[in-house]
Amino acid sequence: MSEPRPPQLAEWLVRRAAPAADADFVVGDLREEFDERLASLDVAAARRWYWGEVLRSLLPLAGQRLVSAQRTTTPPRDADSMWTPLLGDARHALRLAARNPFASFAVVATMVLGIGSTTAVFSAMNAVLLKPLPFAESMRVVQLRAGVPDGRIIDNLAYPDLMDFRRTVPDFSDITLYSSGDQTLQHGDDPRLVHTVQVDETYARVFATRVALGRWITPNDRVVNGPKVALLSHDFWTREFGADRTLVGRVITLDNETVQVIGVLAPKAYTYPVPAAEVLTPLVITPNSPMTNRGSLWAGASARLKSGATIEQAKRDIGSAARALASAYPASNTGISAGVIPIRDAVVGSVQSMLELLAAAVGAVLLIACVNIANLILGRAQTRAREFAVRSALGGSPGRVRGQVFTESLVLAMIGGVVGVAVAPVFTRALIAVYPDAMPRAGEIGVDSRVLLVAAFATLLAGVLSALPTARQTARLDLARDLRAGGRSGGARRDRQMGRALIVTQVAASLALLFGAGLLLQTFWRLTQVTPGFDARNTTAFHVFAPAARYANGSKVNRYYDDAGDALRTIPGVTEVATGNMLPFVGDQFHDTYIQHERGDQGTSNPRAAIAYIAPGYERALGLPVTRGRGFAITDDSASEPVVVINEALAKRYYAETDPIGRVIDWNLKSWRIVGVVATTHLDNLWDEPAPVLYASTRQTPRRSRYFIVRSTVPPERLLSAARVVLRRVDATIALTDPATMEERINASLGAQRFRAALMATLGALALVLSVLGIYGVVAYAVSRRTREIGIRMALGEAAHHVRRSVVGDALRVACVGIVAGVVLALAAGKWLAGFLIGVSPYDARLLAAAAALLIGVVTVAAYGPARRASRVDPVDALRGE
Repeated sequence: MSEPRPPQLAEWLVRRAAPAADADFVVGDLREEFDERLASLDVAAARRWYWGEVLRSLLPLAGQRLVSAQRTTTPPRDADSMWTPLLGDARHALRLAARNPFASFAVVATMVLGIGSTTAVFSAMNAVLLKPLPFAESMRVVQLRAGVPDGRIIDNLAYPDLMDFRRTVPDFSDITLYSSGDQTLQHGDDPRLVHTVQVDETYARVFATRVALGRWITPNDRVVNGPKVALLSHDFWTREFGADRTLVGRVITLDNETVQVIGVLAPKAYTYPVPAAEVLTPLVITPNSPMTNRGSLWAGASARLKSGATIEQAKRDIGSAARALASAYPASNTGISAGVIPIRDAVVGSVQSMLELLAAAVGAVLLIACVNIANLILGRAQTRAREFAVRSALGGSPGRVRGQVFTESLVLAMIGGVVGVAVAPVFTRALIAVYPDAMPRAGEIGVDSRVLLVAAFATLLAGVLSALPTARQTARLDLARDLRAGGRSGGARRDRQMGRALIVTQVAASLALLFGAGLLLQTFWRLTQVTPGFDARNTTAFHVFAPAARYANGSKVNRYYDDAGDALRTIPGVTEVATGNMLPFVGDQFHDTYIQHERGDQGTSNPRAAIAYIAPGYERALGLPVTRGRGFAITDDSASEPVVVINEALAKRYYAETDPIGRVIDWNLKSWRIVGVVATTHLDNLWDEPAPVLYASTRQTPRRSRYFIVRSTVPPERLLSAARVVLRRVDATIALTDPATMEERINASLGAQRFRAALMATLGALALVLSVLGIYGVVAYAVSRRTREIGIRMALGEAAHHVRRSVVGDALRVACVGIVAGVVLALAAGKWLAGFLIGVSPYDARLLAAAAALLIGVVTVAAYGPARRASRVDPVDALRGE
């Protein structure tokens, strides 16, 4: 009888499932166990056991067969996928980070701050500076500008000149005129101000404006005394009227006049020059009014270039047209030039230079942060010198070891970068919140693909720069020495050189930042010492508008302001009340040309001045001294001789050799006698040269739009609360808007300088703190590498204070190299900052010396701690440790 055998089918399955090289071994092993089972079991039981083992083993054996097959088809080691070692290095980096949580957290946190701030700044630059404006072919739209005789560039032009430009400049397919302002909406419980833009029919073609409901403005809507119509922005229509589609064709009340709603703009329609305009109304030109005077620069204008026309061509052609007008109309146009700029530049304005400054400062801080991270990684690499040496001794190539170092740095950088991008919107909102004025295009700021790409590049660059010093160190491993030293003393000279390079970098970048911060702080301080020309203390101003629907003529307008002024004077603590259409530091000046009567039409010598309409008592309420003659009186009304008051700037420029009192001028189709001279005030800011101003009386030339100027001993909050109550009694339909003290308005005009100075001072302080930490780390690392040397020197009798002096002296010598490099950077930064400086030299030697002295002190303090520790080294312990 033959010997029992295992089931043949089961054995066949095992051979097919197992790796070919192992099949005989697996089958033989199962056969031996099967024979052992036969000694204690019957044949059937042994075969059942065999089947059970086979079924349990089939899946694992099949897996081994697949792995074996892959191995046989895998290319040689040098052709391995790049991802295999990379993933291995990444896992190793994560394990190292977990074993050194404090150092890893410091690296990640520094990266979060650096990448987060960099991403936030670039997201703002991307939206504000790089993206085209959000309407079709915005790159073909330009803003028209005028140059006036005093050298200033303004955004307004004269209406007749613009009509001539439409006919004579061949580069424009359309020119649109507009004027921005505010109107009072009577809807709901309380009247409130709405932002409006008066536009013509070509506005929609220039700015590609679409209407979601209704129609656009036509020339018939711009007829004088015609029906009042308006278009509403989509957001305003939704917010104020609940997106009521039946509103089109119905009327609303603006400035106490019924206005028919003819349309609603498309969602996110772009409005210029007020991005958040709520209402668009037709621009109506009143014949034989100041609006049609050639010398009255009041109209904003933009144009769309024809296909193929360039901005340079448009500049040349409109310049030629302006020179032709100056020749044809010398009395009004001499010295008036014209030009164009891209509409994006007009929208961005000074924000471009502000964001560029911010980006440069943040970039410098990011560089210092990278140096600090490099120092942390280099210090941690000190303890791993033996590990690197062992890996090299076991066959690891220098490139492979460097790859590990870069991977470890990049893993931490990527973690910090991801978190930094996540918190970047928080930084962006903070930037918008602290920005001194409404940042243009703030609603478009966000993280898009371009921002993510820059953030990824910054993260990669920061990771590479941070790992570079350590990678250079590992590239020059001395295996015998590092294995023998156990990683404690190898490459000391190279390490010192690397540490010195890090100190030089930090000191140079910090000096440039500190010098720039000092220049901007000096500028801000100097401006705070400038007197505005009037007494801003205890003075509050707010705006009101007397609508034509209720106050049809000048006498009724003046009656309202007289009654309102009398009501305000009843408030306890009020000492002076007056009105005027122009207020310093509000920025709504209107300029015009007049003729000196006794000299006739002199063309180029005709004075040009800002025109202000003020009520009697204006100079007392504003604290504006009358230096000659008198101010306006109640008797200076429409029945008396037209009179004007000028400021000292106008008197010095045009009446330097004569007394202006009693002189007669021709202006606005009338002759006017100069009766007084008042002190010169700054109008827009504290740094520009004060402009000549011509004051006319509102009793002779009434104005509906005015500011109330109230001087009182009452706190502003209580005064404004009481003012709203008493003005409501006079006319409850008129809103009190734009309230602020004059001191607040002056401070607001310094907002950009304050923001720049505070920004640079903050970043300079941050750079200083990072430098202290970085220099401390570099010196401490260098001292730890020199422990044996210091121990030997002290064993040979060197005094502790000599050790301290040596360590601090080494750091200071290196810092001096950084200061020399920093001086070059600082002078370059000063030249670049020259456009932001007022009354301050961009090459201030004393400030540069002070910044250098501060850094020397910082380096001394940072190096003293490690130096003190070095001076306490026990020579015996140091030698024994080695």
